[in-house]
Amino acid sequence: MQWARHFVLIFFFLAIIFGVPITQAILEISDDESPQILELFSQAPTEEHLRQFEKDLEEYSFFEENIRPVYQLVRYFVRRGLGHKALLGREGWYFFHPGVKYLTEPYYKDVAALMPEGGDPIEIISDFSKQMQTRGIQLVVVPIPGKASIYPDKLTSLAEPGRPVHAHTKRFIEELRKADVEVIDIHEVFLQNRADADQDDQPLYMKTDTHWTGHGVILAARVIAERIKRELWYREMEPSPAERYDRIKVTAERRGDIPKMTKIPLQEKLFSAEMVDAYQVMEKQSRELYQDDAQSPVLLLGDSFSRVFQTDAPGSAGVVANLAYELQMPIASIVNDGGASTLVRQQLARNPKMLWGKRLIVWEFIERDIRFGMRGWQPIKYEDQPPSSEND
Repeated sequence: MQWARHFVLIFFFLAIIFGVPITQAILEISDDESPQILELFSQAPTEEHLRQFEKDLEEYSFFEENIRPVYQLVRYFVRRGLGHKALLGREGWYFFHPGVKYLTEPYYKDVAALMPEGGDPIEIISDFSKQMQTRGIQLVVVPIPGKASIYPDKLTSLAEPGRPVHAHTKRFIEELRKADVEVIDIHEVFLQNRADADQDDQPLYMKTDTHWTGHGVILAARVIAERIKRELWYREMEPSPAERYDRIKVTAERRGDIPKMTKIPLQEKLFSAEMVDAYQVMEKQSRELYQDDAQSPVLLLGDSFSRVFQTDAPGSAGVVANLAYELQMPIASIVNDGGASTLVRQQLARNPKMLWGKRLIVWEFIERDIRFGMRGWQPIKYEDQPPSSEND
């Protein structure tokens, strides 16, 4: 009898292992499609090919599409489970797991296995700064604090409001400054202003989203603008910056990106939309919404923190437009969601004319990208030199 039980267990094990791909292949053939499993043998089994095959398998699997949503919904109701990307905090706050992971795991230089793809971010940023200096362009780096860095007490009752938890980013900033790279420490600014923001019931970050609110946007834009206004070329601009832009307070309805990442069904019923204040910038005379100027002496490189409220609702209310308002002059920008570590510099390298006439670059990226930036930190060389007349 014992051998029979073993046979039954082996049978069910093999049925599970082979039943899923066989069923998937039958369904694909019935839809006049080539079985996806055959793609496994279409190329040499390189790491890139296998990862892409795994990704496609997850995306187009019948079982993935039909069973996982039910499992996710049950897990949410039973345990309030949100999956591997999201964390449920306190008082209705949600957090992005990689952002918390960045804060709680060792600093990337302390463990060799944690070194980002491409190379050491300090070396990559320093090299970019030196390349810009040869063109007469000043670089200012602005690491943006993740929500958990400023509101750790909304994640866990073990944290205290206002107590710094961004040791890794603080060390990163110190190392950049030792490498003669200028940095604006937004963490300190936000921590100093959080108490007043709490008192006014105006949080600096959205409860259900990874990004800052309009109040956080204005605070960051103001600090960056104060730095730019110290530049001699700005003070000597002819004509000097006049009152070109106006700014109005608007309210935007936003469904947080963190619940969306969970892919739990019935999103609109389970997760409420959040009403957020934003500050929209427009031309004072024409009342047209703010637009970039590629010829501006200021270029901003950024990620989704530069996109939020700027190109999505309500529009022209992000840090790009608000920085322009504080300066009363338009700026140029290259923005890529999740791609501020490498992709924005690649875009800039493909369009070197963006550097013509530039005097200062603001490079904004979320702190978690120090470790988890898309494509890591790749070195990039800028070969094309602008005409000397454009850089004078």
